[in-house]
Amino acid sequence: MTIEDILNDARSVVKKVVPDHVEITQVDFEGPTIVIYTKNMEVFAESNDLVRQIAQQLRRRIVVRPDPSLLATPEEAEKVIREVIPPEAQITGIYFETETGEVTIEALSPGMVIGRHGSILNEVKKKIGWAPKVVRTPPIPSKTVEEIRQYLRTINDERQTFLKQVGRRLAREVPAGENYVRITALGGFRQVGRSAALL
Repeated sequence: MTIEDILNDARSVVKKVVPDHVEITQVDFEGPTIVIYTKNMEVFAESNDLVRQIAQQLRRRIVVRPDPSLLATPEEAEKVIREVIPPEAQITGIYFETETGEVTIEALSPGMVIGRHGSILNEVKKKIGWAPKVVRTPPIPSKTVEEIRQYLRTINDERQTFLKQVGRRLAREVPAGENYVRITALGGFRQVGRSAALL
């Protein structure tokens, strides 16, 4: 099965599962995950069951993202996020990733940001179009965590390109001929150290 066959299969499954009025703009790989871009994010926000059905039929991890044309400006989105999420959540930072349409909300109590059964997060998703991702702010300020998160934000473009390449390479057909691999035991094979293998 070629990469295009897998993507076409994903598109046909999405068409079958998703209601007719929902507009799907793009289906692509991102690492081992299949990403679906849609203009009707609210349909997916209301029903988590749709994503589950697609994932079960494709037997792959699925991520649904809003089409870039639907996204509110970062300034408007931040204002809405601060209005919808209760102050008890203690938001410490809001970061926007325009390439993926995701907004990362850092808070001291992520449970308050998510709400019961994801109700607050779904409301945020409906109002701003961005896909929210919640991370906990370390209770004790940590320079290491801060620097790692900052680094991940700065290399986001390269990361997206790399993930797309990896996704396509994972889905390609196995080349003909002998396909040997070498595994080196790096611990855990009756040795001291962490369980690891170098492929």
